[in-house]
Amino acid sequence: MIKVLVTGANGQLGQSFRYWASRFPKFEFTFSDLPELDLTNDLQLTHYFEKNTTDYVFNCAAYTEVDKAEEEIVLAHKLNELAVKKLCELAKKHRFRLVHFSTDYVFDGTNENPYKETHPHAPQSVYGVSKSKGEQAILNADIDAWIVRTSWLFSPYGKNFVKTIFSLLQNKTEINVVADQTGAPTYAIDLAKSVLEALAQRSFGKKTSVYHITNEGITTWHEFALKIKELINSDCEIKPVATEDYPTLAKRPKYSVLSIEKFKKEFKIKSRSWEWVLADCLKKIKSES
Repeated sequence: MIKVLVTGANGQLGQSFRYWASRFPKFEFTFSDLPELDLTNDLQLTHYFEKNTTDYVFNCAAYTEVDKAEEEIVLAHKLNELAVKKLCELAKKHRFRLVHFSTDYVFDGTNENPYKETHPHAPQSVYGVSKSKGEQAILNADIDAWIVRTSWLFSPYGKNFVKTIFSLLQNKTEINVVADQTGAPTYAIDLAKSVLEALAQRSFGKKTSVYHITNEGITTWHEFALKIKELINSDCEIKPVATEDYPTLAKRPKYSVLSIEKFKKEFKIKSRSWEWVLADCLKKIKSES
């Protein structure tokens, strides 16, 4: 059995790995989150790995409040950078392999073509900087690891754009949604499955590899919202607005599509379209509401 620790188990991605756990019998999962395992507590982390044998750590824990990070800078860096550094130290000592999840926000959003894994970082927000530094900590550590970047994550779990819009469309007659930011939506359930299928195919190399995983297709937040409206037959009007008309504390990338060609080529894993998986996600949300 391959022993896997999933950190941040109560978040979108952590719950998505839980969704697949029983269908990948070669992996024996342990799901942890606060308070039983606090990644910002070095002593607690050290003690955990001294007592428990682990083959893989899927680090789904992250500070993801993009706007609050502009004010909670120390907290964002504690979880997105310093905790990752500690995991790297422990990975070397206890010889487990790390799968760490990162973000399109490490880029500046000025590209006009999908970002490849090797594109230089230029984060524009505290959140993006903290995630970028977490990636760099792994690259500097010289450990067996995967850095998996993704974007526009949604699922039936936790807080995300799809769940927010789903709720607004049923309670409002009119909403405004930004129409000039472009990205690739990612269904957390598909992301989790892709990672597990890739690991089932072959083991890590002796260095850190970086992959981009999203669903197929690109869209804007406004188009994304319109598709949700169509799928749930809402009468709510969705008005397009410009980024400058919807001010936020953190700067968002205007274009943050990630190229997924490397992952598809190496693992021959097909990616479903975001429209297709959105319908699946909404069915799950409806069944739970």
